[in-house]
Amino acid sequence: MTDDLSGFENVPFDPASMPTSSLGIAKAVWYRRPWVLATLALIVIVAVSVVIDLPRPITKSQDAASQNASIKEINGDLAECAFAVNESFKIYNEDVSGKLTPSDLAEVPTLLTGDETACSFASEPVYDLTNNLQVDDTKAGKHIDRMLSVVERWITDYALASIRDIQYLFNHPGDAKTIRHLGIQEQQLASERIKALDDLSQADSVLGLKLYALKIPSLRHLNGT
Repeated sequence: MTDDLSGFENVPFDPASMPTSSLGIAKAVWYRRPWVLATLALIVIVAVSVVIDLPRPITKSQDAASQNASIKEINGDLAECAFAVNESFKIYNEDVSGKLTPSDLAEVPTLLTGDETACSFASEPVYDLTNNLQVDDTKAGKHIDRMLSVVERWITDYALASIRDIQYLFNHPGDAKTIRHLGIQEQQLASERIKALDDLSQADSVLGLKLYALKIPSLRHLNGT
């Protein structure tokens, strides 16, 4: 049998005339697109971190407890240098007064070297005080933080310098320039102590109660300075 196609019209193929398949590529709804989801996730993460970082109000008793914890740590780190500078001042006064025995004189260099180390950054308490102590940043805490800075200077500037002057004078008695410098350090130690205690007093006033005492010593006067 022979197929007769003469009755069919020869129409050119036109893709546009074809019906759209129900299996064509479906476009994602805009809010389900990957870039939208990633952006939303980032916004949520940032919002959560901001909420976490927002300052939260604390009571005065909580503030006082936090500041007392800082003062306790300051006192602990201060104690070794406070003892050392007291010891050095005592050695100096007894030396210039001629009260040291030959046995005492033999021990002085070792004692002064230990005192110097106690007020230097080689000391673990001094390193901790200057690097690891963080004061809670409240209105009262700003005064305690300023007090901390004063205590750091008291130790690492003036106490350390005075001990080094005493070491030098032990080996070079009567050196006028060093004696004058030692007198300046003595005055600075007294002045910084007053500043530190004033900062503590201001923190007390802010909280309306008495915080722990700062154990920064009032040093004896150095003979001849």
